[in-house]
Amino acid sequence: MARPRVYFVVQPTVAHYREPLVRRLLESTRYDFDLVGRFKNSEATAADTIHSAADEVLAKVRPLRFSAVGRFWWEHGQVREIWAGHHDVYVIAGRIPTVSAWAASAVAALRGRTLIMWGHGWKRPEEGLKRQVRLAFYRFTDGLLVYGDRAKELGSSYGVPAEKIQVIYNSIYREAQTGSARESRAADRAETPDDDAGSSPTIIYSSRLTTRHRLDLLAEALGGMPAEARPKLLIVGEGAERPRLEQVFADHSVDAEFLGAVYDHHQLRELYAQADLAVSVGGAGLNITQAMSFGVPVLAEDGNPDSSPEIEAVVEGITGRHYQSGDAGSLRRVLTELLAAPHQLQQLGEASLAVVRDRYTAEKHAEAIEDALDVLLARAKRS
Repeated sequence: MARPRVYFVVQPTVAHYREPLVRRLLESTRYDFDLVGRFKNSEATAADTIHSAADEVLAKVRPLRFSAVGRFWWEHGQVREIWAGHHDVYVIAGRIPTVSAWAASAVAALRGRTLIMWGHGWKRPEEGLKRQVRLAFYRFTDGLLVYGDRAKELGSSYGVPAEKIQVIYNSIYREAQTGSARESRAADRAETPDDDAGSSPTIIYSSRLTTRHRLDLLAEALGGMPAEARPKLLIVGEGAERPRLEQVFADHSVDAEFLGAVYDHHQLRELYAQADLAVSVGGAGLNITQAMSFGVPVLAEDGNPDSSPEIEAVVEGITGRHYQSGDAGSLRRVLTELLAAPHQLQQLGEASLAVVRDRYTAEKHAEAIEDALDVLLARAKRS
């Protein structure tokens, strides 16, 4: 029996961190995925552009062309594909300003096609016109693939049938690429126990250096610590804010090592092997699951409206800790508490890795997508 054919837009782009998921989807024995996607993060400035997947992966994905006027987009070819009906189901990006997505919904309803949208859904509670526009946007779709449980809770509370909203979480690594880098470091220390005697703890920050992440807060927090109590700081990432941030840390007399963007998995593993704790400042995203994939717990900002659903992986006192949003004093206090409790850091790191392996690997991500398609296709057939 032929596998169902799926027209599948890789969301948001075919970036380096989507490569493991793309590979796994192409290996699916349940569905025949026809992958389409943007190769570049065209919304960003040159300094903030996200690195694309390897050429061999891009060769297996059909390039998605689009036109933009301000915030509004038209993704070429989708409406034509849905009209033609050569696939059993169509999964497209669920982005409200994408005008072609509205047109695709209308054509799918007219032609009796199964259309599913993939996106954040609801990142925070909505009221009034904004809520009504989003509900109208999703009205004619057959299902939604969302990144977190909070989106499903909010959507269901607004009257969207719970079965229509399928949580697929997110991923950046295959399971074989996950593992506690701290364990290998501990083994090295056991062989040469005097090497790290008296050394300072190390924290790591990994994300694009943009205004969204407000790294100034970390400089202020560390600058308020006694010099002898400050941890070593590794900053992994590139962006338009880097020159200014280097000056900000210097102004606070904080010695921060800016390493630039690092995409090589082995290099990242070595960097996380040095870290006792990862810090997420401002809006959190895949930097959360990256750290947790290496068994490094995360101290994240609580309640930041810019945070993506990956923030749900940081459970207070279980897989990580939170500090009060925008409060350098709170960040400094919790950071000090954690660095003074290495046994707690170890427990948090072990729990973090377990959560990643349970739901945030490429294998689990792809399986969740396949399971969601099972449910939503069956639902579409019943309606």
